Amino acid sequence: MPRLINGERKIQKPRPENAGKLLIFCEGNTEFNYLMYFKTYLKNNLHAQYSDIVIEPINANGDARRVYDYAEAFLADAANASRYFYFEKLLVFDCDAPDNIQEVVNLMNVSENEYILDYSNLMFETWLVMHFQDLVPEGDNRKRTIIRLMCEYLDIDRYTSKDKASPGTIGKILGSNANEKIRAAIKNAKELEAHWCSLGMRGDVNIKEMNPSVTIYALIERLMDEIVYLCG
Repeated sequence: MPRLINGERKIQKPRPENAGKLLIFCEGNTEFNYLMYFKTYLKNNLHAQYSDIVIEPINANGDARRVYDYAEAFLADAANASRYFYFEKLLVFDCDAPDNIQEVVNLMNVSENEYILDYSNLMFETWLVMHFQDLVPEGDNRKRTIIRLMCEYLDIDRYTSKDKASPGTIGKILGSNANEKIRAAIKNAKELEAHWCSLGMRGDVNIKEMNPSVTIYALIERLMDEIVYLCG
């Protein structure tokens, strides 16, 4: 697995925000594999003997509503609620389905489980494409265009369900310079966030209009900074 800490440390504070214990409900295999990349990296490279970083990704295998329903049912179980009481609860999902995505987002926001929403609009591959190409609001950000860019980068004719499910796809996206690619994607995500903010748009109101946009970058930035601090 390539190193995620190339070159000089670039953390502004001596100690970054602690990633802590994270219970993450993922929409599908691609999101799960991406987060497992970080979990595996920490497991193999953590120099500190003790750490309170715990990443527990769970694949809900469905659309955004399925992620929400799965998480609610999972945390309604007394044993799970007790085990993960001190964990942050995160929902990682796309915004292409269901059609009433704004209503689903609103449900997520008012849940007593106090979820953090790490969405990708329109799809998780939008976030993956940002690892090797900047996306802009005035560009063509339709699903078929994002899939075409994935095919071109992966050098494949079709981006199939097998490709989506394969952990090797994430490895190929990140390559040997994962740190550089992830930081570039975070930068692009922040620029998009600033753009939508300047227009007075927010995910809890205007999610369908905010394509492209991702909030998962905040989670990944926390993980990257902590990896540099603890694994460097």
